[in-house]
Parts: sequence; structure tokens; C-alpha cells
Amino acid sequence: VAERAMCQLLGMNCADKTDCSFSFRGFCCRGGQTDIHAHGLGVAIYEGKGLRTFLDTLPATESPIAQLVAQYPIKTYNMMAHIRYATQGDVSLENVHPFQREMWGIQWCFAHNGEVPKFSIQNVDEHPLLGKTRRGEMSYHAVGDTDSEAVFCAILNALKAEFSELPTLPVLHETIRLLCDEIIAEQQDETIFNFLLGCGEYTLFAYSWPGRRPGSTVWNGLYYIVREPPFKTAKLIDVDYEIDFGKVMSPTDRVAVITTKPLTNEDGWKEFKRGELLMFDKGLPYSKPCDCEQVELAGRGLCSKALRKSFSAPIPIMSSSPSGVRDITDICRGAAI
Repeated sequence: VAERAMCQLLGMNCADKTDCSFSFRGFCCRGGQTDIHAHGLGVAIYEGKGLRTFLDTLPATESPIAQLVAQYPIKTYNMMAHIRYATQGDVSLENVHPFQREMWGIQWCFAHNGEVPKFSIQNVDEHPLLGKTRRGEMSYHAVGDTDSEAVFCAILNALKAEFSELPTLPVLHETIRLLCDEIIAEQQDETIFNFLLGCGEYTLFAYSWPGRRPGSTVWNGLYYIVREPPFKTAKLIDVDYEIDFGKVMSPTDRVAVITTKPLTNEDGWKEFKRGELLMFDKGLPYSKPCDCEQVELAGRGLCSKALRKSFSAPIPIMSSSPSGVRDITDICRGAAI
């Protein structure tokens, strides 16, 4: 049902630098050919500390920018893409995902599928403040009219208000999860909140609070697959094209692909659990803060020239939770999950 459709997401996180041309080819077909997401295309590709972004208001199937990205395969550890079906905000460039902001000397980007009623109100003064955010002290504000950009800015404002030192990945994982709890609190049935959040060259967070719009049969969630040796052949669902990954991938390659709906007919696609937050690094998913600790200790945490890192900061409790703080060691023992 066209009037009840939503946007679609594509993310990729890799052990070795890889281009997204195969998945991107099938994904773009859904932008006006095999599906109706024809109100814009956006791609964000990390390169070192930089972030290449490509945005267009044209359908992906008609966009010269989509053709450019497809013909100019950029190898990366971390990327995301979005095809839009406008449910809030005009079809205009400022409303095209992914959205991008700098915080702590790190390029952050965000793409969203769903509806977040708390942030759908056009009067921004009525938007909730997350965590320790105080009105009048916010650094991030939406440029366009979407609830997606508004909630992205709210998350960044809450993270900036919470930390004076760069958080470790376990602390960041738990903090983002608590912010997601705040966002959906008291409106769980009305809220559909699926997003990709990139925070630097290596790290990609993905969260799913799935659902259907009233009267719709279209399910809006997230799925992922991890491709690793031994590689197999995969065939795209939206176009007659297949590839034998065993012939093009190396033994050290591993790639996680995250998308609104599976792009291929291969086995191995997993649907996110309701309320699940996964952090991806080197093509592997990490579901708990203590799992993220090994990635941090391997030197793949957030990297910034602007803030020094704190390795002893407790995990905060947001305003919607009981007061107090939780130490990461307690969480790793299972006391807080």
C-alpha cells in the first residue's frame, strides 16, 4: 500500500575494505523500480577520518548520483545508504538521509526507517530532551522537517551532555540503548524506530524497534547477514544478477550487510529482535556492552583529537530509569542486562 510505505536502509561493515556495489545494485532497484521508495537517495561512505556523502532527491533508479556510486566502487570498512518514501517533510535535499554531523572531532551519520511520534511534532520546542540535555544548551538542530533528523540531533545532544571525555565502546553501547528506551517509552505501539548510526571509520550501530503502520501489511524491521569464508554464490532478489563471492573475496574478508529487507535469496539472514541494538566491527555483530570491550581493547574504539578517552567512566542511567550509575564490570557479569 503506497500511502503506508516507509523508507529502506542499507548498511555494510567489513573486516577488510570492500565496495558495496553488489548490495547497492539490488538496493537501488527498490528506489522506484521493484518498490516505491522514490523520494530520494543518500549514501555515506567512511574513508579514514573522512566521510563521503552523496545525496539526491531523484529516485535511485533515475539518479545520476546513484549511477556514479555504482560505477565508482569505493572500498570502505563502513557505509550506509537510504532510499526515501516521504511520510514527513517535503521531497527536498535537506530531508534526504543519511544525516551527518561532527561531534568530538568524529564524523557521525544516521539513517532511519519508521515513525517517531515524539519527534514528529513540527514545533521543536515540544520535542523531548533526552538524557541530561538542557534546553538552550543544545549544539545540534535539525535543518529539515523530518522526525528522523530531529531524533538524530537529540541523540547527539544527549551524548554530548553526558560525556566530557570520549566514552569507550561498552559505555557508548549501553548509553545509546538507554536513549532508545527513552525514545520509545510510553509510545511503544505507535513508534517504529529502525536506524543505522555510524561513528567513525570502523563502528556501525544498528537498532530495531519494528512494526507496521496502521492498516498496512508492510513490515518495517531490520535484517543482517554476515558473509565470511567459505564464501558462496548469492543472487539478488530485485534484479537478475548473482555473484560467486568465493571468486572475488579473500580468505581474510568478512562483511556484514544490514538492510530493511533481505537483498538476496541466500540462507543466513537474521532478523533483529525487538529492541535489539547491535554494534558492528570488522563485519561482526556485538549485542552486549561487555562484548564490545574486546573491540575497544583491540584499539578500534572511538578516535578523536578533541577529547581524551575515559576508561573508567560509569555507564549513565537516563532520566526514564532508576537513579544511579552502573559500572561496566557489573554489566559484563550480567547484572544489568
